[in-house]
Amino acid sequence: MSKRIPARPRPARKQAVAAAARVAVHRERQSLIGQRRVEVVVPLQDAELIRQVAARLRASPGEAARTRVALEAAIRPPLATTGKALVDLLRSSPLGGIELELTRDRTPARDVKFGA
Repeated sequence: MSKRIPARPRPARKQAVAAAARVAVHRERQSLIGQRRVEVVVPLQDAELIRQVAARLRASPGEAARTRVALEAAIRPPLATTGKALVDLLRSSPLGGIELELTRDRTPARDVKFGA
């Protein structure tokens, strides 16, 4: 048997408009200092972890930078900065085991006439 969540009483129209205006002003202030509200849906077991990550990103600039670097290292794929690194990256991709024919078509070019 599912539980019904009781509906909360709706505020009067004037109160709702005033509340929306306060929220808009608050979000504008946050935007001016470089912050944005983000809502995400995560598994229940990860909710506290996400709250902690958000708190560390709002912390001091040094703490936020360290957290950002750690997260980027864990999430972003490594950048290929050399030819060998690019080959290694491609080999580790899902298409890594596929044999590709990498020879260039050497047939002579066709004649193209420009103008009339």
